[in-house]
Amino acid sequence: MDKVEKILRYYLLTNKLKDTIRTGWKYWNVKKPRLESVAEHVYGTCMLAIAIWSETLPTVNLAEVLMTLAVHETEEIIIGDLTPFDAEYKTKKAKGEDAVKQIFSGMMAEEVFVTLIKNFDEQSTDEAKFAYKVDKLECDIQAKIYDEQKYLKLENANDKVKKDPFIKKISEKGVKEAYKYFIYMDKTKLQKKDEEDIFSEIIKYLEKHNLPKI
Repeated sequence: MDKVEKILRYYLLTNKLKDTIRTGWKYWNVKKPRLESVAEHVYGTCMLAIAIWSETLPTVNLAEVLMTLAVHETEEIIIGDLTPFDAEYKTKKAKGEDAVKQIFSGMMAEEVFVTLIKNFDEQSTDEAKFAYKVDKLECDIQAKIYDEQKYLKLENANDKVKKDPFIKKISEKGVKEAYKYFIYMDKTKLQKKDEEDIFSEIIKYLEKHNLPKI
């Protein structure tokens, strides 16, 4: 396979993510006629990373963060978009590693991409940690968007969601806004204990305020 075919092969594989709807929104039975695709989520994470980097200027390498965010969902081309509500989620990491190796197999920069995704999964670099938080936060913001648009409601969710122990626990506390379930699931991953950072600030803003009007 020559380099042109390799380029087109990779592009066509990743192009499938444009038509892959995020599984979580289907499980929550979000009523919006057109739901977010995985590719749109990837775009959202990259834009969010740029905005956060711009306003905080952390020491992380932005190019590496963006490359990580751009490729870390490629495993879903093969294994699908698994969520914590799926039984197969327990084996996602192992299946994902195999899928990534298949997708990048034979590419000149194969090792670069595989290493970036491995770092992301293991949270082994500052760039990977930054990318991971952005990935989680983007989903929380999208949930807030759907909630404010009246498309996201717990009563519409399927049984996988409603019977989840964590969801039931939060529901029993009287939480009504559906987006808060996403925030509560990610809070410990995004907030530093006894320390304020931009991710903590954004989470607190999402809990207390409506999104800015654009």
